[in-house]
Amino acid sequence: MKIVDWDTQREGIKKRALEEHTRLNKLFKEDRLSFERERKRMVDEVINNAKTQEQKDRLRSIQDSWDRRMKSAGSKHNRLVIAQHLFWKHIDEKWNPLLQEFSRILKGKTIS
Repeated sequence: MKIVDWDTQREGIKKRALEEHTRLNKLFKEDRLSFERERKRMVDEVINNAKTQEQKDRLRSIQDSWDRRMKSAGSKHNRLVIAQHLFWKHIDEKWNPLLQEFSRILKGKTIS
């Protein structure tokens, strides 16, 4: 694929993503129930596209856990705080150690 093709494809992807965001944002504001049905359909689509049943089961478990936490949050603010906490916890516990490990590998040091 040529760089020009990638730039054209990227712009198309960006345009479609912005259109989808606008559609979902409008749906969220106008009809929460329909928005939740659409969100669930989109989540199920991603999970069902996983390659193995093990991956599907793991993704379903993660999504169920997320949904339970969000339902028990009590307010929009609490949902945001929970989402931020889970995001930064994942960064701290998963991404940072992996990045440090890759850095050691790239520097030629052995991993203990």
